[in-house]
Amino acid sequence: MNKLWLSAPALFLAACTGGDLVPVELQVAGAKEVIVYRIDPDRLYPWDTLQLADGVLDIELPLDSSGSTFYAFAFDNNGSLRLGIERGDDIEGEVSVANNITTYSLTGSPLSERLLAHYQPLRHSAMLMDSLDAEAQTYQGLPDVAEKNALLFTRYQARVEKHRKDLEAMITEDPASLANIFAIYQSVGNYPLFNPDQDAELIRTTADAMSEAHPNHPILQIFIQSAVR
Repeated sequence: MNKLWLSAPALFLAACTGGDLVPVELQVAGAKEVIVYRIDPDRLYPWDTLQLADGVLDIELPLDSSGSTFYAFAFDNNGSLRLGIERGDDIEGEVSVANNITTYSLTGSPLSERLLAHYQPLRHSAMLMDSLDAEAQTYQGLPDVAEKNALLFTRYQARVEKHRKDLEAMITEDPASLANIFAIYQSVGNYPLFNPDQDAELIRTTADAMSEAHPNHPILQIFIQSAVR
């Protein structure tokens, strides 16, 4: 499950002011190149393509005028991740990929660390889905394949429910974080975790908290238009 940042709509904002830069240094195992995308309100904008010396990404990312800017990274080892940067950040971290699932850690940015926390349940769900797929392959041709697949689906449903509950707990813990936008758009396979109608109260309450903390942020405005009922 690579390119996990594509699980949310492409979102972002106005042009960068050029006055604020955030240093980012990532150790990326097995990668030689990365494409950096700025997340605009209506698309992923290719910001730069960089060669990595000895698997090290060392760059400075510009902030836009909102003070909270989001970027997505796509590495040539099939790794991917999203960062949210703010003034005063100084990001360091490590990235690895196994079976097309990205594992990463980082420090130095509260917003990016929140995005990472929201990513962990998604990573666990992706790993379980791969495991269930592999297990299902071993059942092919067995007389009780339908029963065994039904048990696999039950495990999938349980994981989806836990994934959702974990995200909802983190969202309600810090409803003002802009990282919540991407969390609310998460899905497991083709199954969205949150529904704008069924989860209208959670989404509206979260949008209100984000609006109070980040009035007129372009990402938030797009979110409100598309998701808030």
